[in-house]
Amino acid sequence: MPQAIAWGISVLAGAGGTITLGMLVAAYAITLVGTLALSSYQKRKAERMAKAQFDAAQVDRLVNVSGTVAPRRLALGRLRTGGQVFYKASVGQYKELFIMCVALAEHEIDGIEQIYLNDQPVEVNAQGQVTTAPYGRPATISAEKQVPYGSLTVTLDFDPIPGSVSATESPPGQVGGHEVQCSVDGRVVTIIDPLPGWLLRVNYQYSGFNSFVRILSHLGSPDQPADWELTQMLPGTWTAEHRARGVAYLVCHFAYNDGALPSGIPTVTAQIRAAKLYDPRTGTTQFSENPALMMRHVLLHPQFGKRTSIRPSEDARIIAAANACDVGISYTGSDWVQMYRSAGIYLEGSPARDVLDDLAQSMAGEWAYAAAEFFVRPGVYQLPVMDLTEADLAVVQTDSEGSISQSAIRISPHRPRNEKVNTVAIRIWDQAASYVMTPITPFTSDALVAKDGAVLTQEVTMPGVFYAGQARHIAGIMLRDARDPLTVTLPFKLRAYPLELFDGVRLTLAHFGWVNKEFRILSRTFSPEGFVVLTLKETTAAIFAFGGAFPPEGYATNSNLPKPWDIRPPSIQTITSGESELIVQTDGTLINGVRVTWNPIADQSIVSGGQVEVRYRVLPDGDWISVFVPGDATEARFAGLPDLAVILIKARTRNSVASSDWSMQYQHTVIGKTEPPPDVENLTIAGSVLSWSLTRRVPDLAGFVFRFHYGQNLDWNSAAPLHDGLVTESPWEPETRPGGVVTIMVKAQDTSGNQSRLVGSVVMNLGDPPIANIVEEWDYKALGWPAAAGEQSGWTLVSGNPTANPLDSFYGSDAQAFYGGDTDPFYKAESYSEMVYVTTELPVSSALAGSIMTLLADVEGVDLRIDYRLAGPGVFYGPDADSFYGPDTDPRYGLAGDWMPWPGQLVVVNDVYQFRVIIGAGATRGILKGLAVTVDAPDLEELLPDVPISAGGTVIPYTKAFTKIVVVSATLQANASGAETIRIDKTNPLAPVIGAYNAAGTAVSGATADITIRGY
Repeated sequence: MPQAIAWGISVLAGAGGTITLGMLVAAYAITLVGTLALSSYQKRKAERMAKAQFDAAQVDRLVNVSGTVAPRRLALGRLRTGGQVFYKASVGQYKELFIMCVALAEHEIDGIEQIYLNDQPVEVNAQGQVTTAPYGRPATISAEKQVPYGSLTVTLDFDPIPGSVSATESPPGQVGGHEVQCSVDGRVVTIIDPLPGWLLRVNYQYSGFNSFVRILSHLGSPDQPADWELTQMLPGTWTAEHRARGVAYLVCHFAYNDGALPSGIPTVTAQIRAAKLYDPRTGTTQFSENPALMMRHVLLHPQFGKRTSIRPSEDARIIAAANACDVGISYTGSDWVQMYRSAGIYLEGSPARDVLDDLAQSMAGEWAYAAAEFFVRPGVYQLPVMDLTEADLAVVQTDSEGSISQSAIRISPHRPRNEKVNTVAIRIWDQAASYVMTPITPFTSDALVAKDGAVLTQEVTMPGVFYAGQARHIAGIMLRDARDPLTVTLPFKLRAYPLELFDGVRLTLAHFGWVNKEFRILSRTFSPEGFVVLTLKETTAAIFAFGGAFPPEGYATNSNLPKPWDIRPPSIQTITSGESELIVQTDGTLINGVRVTWNPIADQSIVSGGQVEVRYRVLPDGDWISVFVPGDATEARFAGLPDLAVILIKARTRNSVASSDWSMQYQHTVIGKTEPPPDVENLTIAGSVLSWSLTRRVPDLAGFVFRFHYGQNLDWNSAAPLHDGLVTESPWEPETRPGGVVTIMVKAQDTSGNQSRLVGSVVMNLGDPPIANIVEEWDYKALGWPAAAGEQSGWTLVSGNPTANPLDSFYGSDAQAFYGGDTDPFYKAESYSEMVYVTTELPVSSALAGSIMTLLADVEGVDLRIDYRLAGPGVFYGPDADSFYGPDTDPRYGLAGDWMPWPGQLVVVNDVYQFRVIIGAGATRGILKGLAVTVDAPDLEELLPDVPISAGGTVIPYTKAFTKIVVVSATLQANASGAETIRIDKTNPLAPVIGAYNAAGTAVSGATADITIRGY
């Protein structure tokens, strides 16, 4: 069915709503009415007299106009407005009270949010009194309260001024009375010793205010009653029938006062939530700032669109537009509002197209009326609904007689300079300026100004916009849309018939170099010859993006045909060469890789059959080396460069006939295997088993390093090692472990020796290390704290324990931080020095193979550190070439070894050991309460099967090197000797004897037994 369009919605009201001959003449032409295009048409439209009158009505919205006859007004959205003063009167003995009724809107509104007097926002209380100076002033007000008969207390209505409360009593029905005593507690007054049966009154003063202006509001509901106060003050003039139903109005009372009203009656305006709108999405009618819903309201308004119903297809378009307007957005980074909102005051009788223009402009959209249907598109990107190709074109037509005709294709790729704009000077009803029509900062694109060579400004008034962020977003869409001006008019076969105005399509025409190029439909004409002529304008999603850039040539490429003389180099985005780029070769070795990435290339002459050439050279004097990848690639990779090599990288594109210029050159240092592995996470301990994980796979991971501190301390460099070499997998149980409260830390280490930047840690009380078979033990406290001469510092014996000396200095030891914890006091009442206790040399001679040495320390203080060193036979013998005897002055055992952190436990050898305990300086006094060293032999167990037993007993023939036998267990085997029991004789501890006995207890021979020996 052909579609027809009228020049605006107001045409529908002409001739009683019938379609005129003039409309039928234009039955096959669609005319677009929108607000995006910055063109001479918009300039001519702004000059029309009707539009000028319409804009003048907008500017006058903040005045009060007196008169009983005036055009009615439609108010939409949240706005500030004055109104029509339709009634005035003065009342009172001296006419000292002036009454004025101001109509805000000729329909019901949702609410009144703020009252303004002469552009000053004022506070209005529940009684309608204005409390803001100079219209309301503080005052001391007298009041009286009668005490309920028979009661002695009364609660006052207001807080009394201290000292102003008094009470009187008077006989019932008689004149006179006298004062009576009373007490006051807040608002409660209690009468003291009144005469029985007399009437009691309390007089007092309270702090209040005198208001010279009262404003009462009526929202214009269809059933609102007459103003009760007016009916009382103006009997016979203002009756119960003066209800002003369907009119939202204010009743303003002004009391005569020179100070409050020095310049006469102020202009009264109100910030209102205007008309309630029907929302087809929910089926409810409520206040809304959504411009799409406002359009629907205007279409159905009897004085504007004059429609009586909306078709389902129209509601579907309105719902889509409303949803787009409701999308949340932050224009400033701190707010969160709907993307598009609108507000306005419109005089009934104004052209409906002007109202729809303002509403469409407020959502950066377009509207049209075609074939008795309303079309609307909001200022957001809409996905294409159809793909069209050469096969859909109807350029050549053949009629029934065989005649061939050809339809013209019209393309307009550019916009003349006099229609170009790069700066938009905006005026809005600015919410931030109390909804006054205000010019905001012009919206300018520096990139467009530079391209155009001058500032090209167009003034744009946005009557339906009240938020500056939204206005700038609309201006940005206008500028970006204008820089993609390509339009094309093409004839299509009937496959394109279902398309509607503003639909998006993707068009592929190889002749013009268009591959899935996006357009939106500006007009649609159906030809009697059976084809559809569409006028299309190029578009893209980036046009509608908030905060988008302004490429001077636009976002949409006019043609994708190859331009070999104008190809561009790739835009290099990243250069990476760290751990993620390591390449594992077939033999397991690792080499460094470098990855260069760039943005996808759009030029089809490069993407299809072209190449990207990436060049690099190693500084300072390496040769340039090229790497080639296909034109549709977005990265290139090369390998074999050493760690920390400094290289230069650049790139260019090539098609079949030309090469682009080189891209910007970048310098890069190859990270390679110098990048540390990731930090260890989720370190936990269960019993003595440690578990952990890494955030990613590390190609060159060598293993993990564990260290520990006594107490809570995360200093990796001073921590004691928990093992030798590297730990290669999780979970892991240390061979030896420390005891007490410790901080265990771990770092990953790669094959180059790089370690994680941060430690994974766990703090836990591990308790005392397990000790089973004590071979040797030394208790230094029991030994009287023997100390190596010349190596002690900072302590004396106090109560039998090495105890830190008081420290008079304000500063602690050099190794400690100047500042303590956040909760520690800066000045301490007393502090103590660092103490160092070094044991005498401890020879160990009875250690068995695999014996474990454990050191247990009982201390008070902070920053505990325990070290040890070897000072004995382990270093007694030197190299074979050395003389056995050195100089006479040398010590017998040579010099002691270096101090090493105590690992908690270690596998001991027969040597001479020495220990050092350091307790840090601080407010907590260091005390060494106990220090014990034990050597714990490993458990031994041996199983001897089928040992023959003689009548005189058999010495158990074990083979392992037991130094102590703890348990011998034996199981008698089946035999013919008559033995029923066996006995173990351990008279000789290391030579136990086993014997077999019959039921009479007599030793027999010939029996055998399985024997298990446990000890160490």
